[in-house]
Amino acid sequence: MGASAALAAGGLAIKALGSAKPAGAAATLKHLVWVWQFSTDGEPNVVGKRLRDNGLGIVLKTHDGLQWMSEYDKSSFAVSGPAQVGVLANYFETAGVPFHVWAVVQGVDPIREARMAADVLAAGARSIYLDVEPHSGFWRGTAADAQTFGNELRRLQPNAHIVLSLDPRPWIIERVPMAQFASFSSEIAPQQYWKTFDTSANYEKYGLSGYAVGPGGMTPEFLIGVTSAIYGKYGLPITHVGQGSTTDPAEWSRFIDNAYASGSNIVSVWRYGVTPDSILGILRDTPPKQPPAPAAASVYVVVAGDTLGGIAATFGVSVDDLVAANGIADPSYIYVGQEIIIPGGAAAPAAVAATPVSTAGGGAGGAGSGRSYTVVDGDTLYSIAGRYGTTVDAIVALNGLSDPNYIYVGQVLAV
Repeated sequence: MGASAALAAGGLAIKALGSAKPAGAAATLKHLVWVWQFSTDGEPNVVGKRLRDNGLGIVLKTHDGLQWMSEYDKSSFAVSGPAQVGVLANYFETAGVPFHVWAVVQGVDPIREARMAADVLAAGARSIYLDVEPHSGFWRGTAADAQTFGNELRRLQPNAHIVLSLDPRPWIIERVPMAQFASFSSEIAPQQYWKTFDTSANYEKYGLSGYAVGPGGMTPEFLIGVTSAIYGKYGLPITHVGQGSTTDPAEWSRFIDNAYASGSNIVSVWRYGVTPDSILGILRDTPPKQPPAPAAASVYVVVAGDTLGGIAATFGVSVDDLVAANGIADPSYIYVGQEIIIPGGAAAPAAVAATPVSTAGGGAGGAGSGRSYTVVDGDTLYSIAGRYGTTVDAIVALNGLSDPNYIYVGQVLAV
């Protein structure tokens, strides 16, 4: 029996345990567990059952640089390409386990790496976590390589949920082109390994970076506090990755409480193969912070230049929510005059409202569409381009921007 056939059979076995995906599961948040290799962590039927029984989702590694995981993972179920990703996505989702993926980004060939990430997303992953660390075997590219990767990935997957995951130690972050990666990411997931970081060398380096470790030592609270101070300037949501190889459930309870207090709705755990049942039980019994119940829906009428991603950004909802609310088969296709239901009755933020741009005497406004936008906190050129159905390059050219990674609150951009 081939890997796909065996997996399908296993899927039926799990489904028979009463784990069929419930209606509305796509909108229900779940804590996530990272899986490295099936040959090390456990085969899909074992992993799927354990995660299903604890109400958790999976973040499965699909590739490392330009190599699919089958190069390293000798399990017959290892990811060998997009087709196997599709098989695994269907398997876990059918079992009621939300399917997310992760990959190491190296920057050796940013275009090819971006296309692999895009193929994984197209095969059924809800989101992709990009593991970017300046250690041996990890990121070795430049800031330009990071932007090239992001531009290509967003060109191919403009509405995808992309999570940047990093080693959060301040002196490590300095070696990563954060501005470029943050410009196309949807979220940041710092790796908060309080046991691993509990060394005298790290204590000294934290102090030299301006974050002295307190009398409590290297705790989840300390790491989350430092991370919030460092990453807050990027204006992206933060969901923390905790250390599974701990035997103290109280540490995990404090980790989740502090993550929630810092604004996170969920947490994730590295990794499946070293996480005891007691920690999975804490995750099971501490449910994610669910978003508030939606209000009555409103309706938006599509105009020329609109994209679903742009409409979602304008109204502060997700593309997935728009797709679900409107029964859209192909999120890349909408048409002028189409009525789009906006879940929750959200109104367009005032800062998004377009205002006329003078075209007298030519200039930047004369080349544009007669609209302007005032930058607010958390904006990137990519998010603005998506909102208005245009491109970053077009906005750069229209406004004569010298650095597309730098815009500031209050700046008025012709669109």
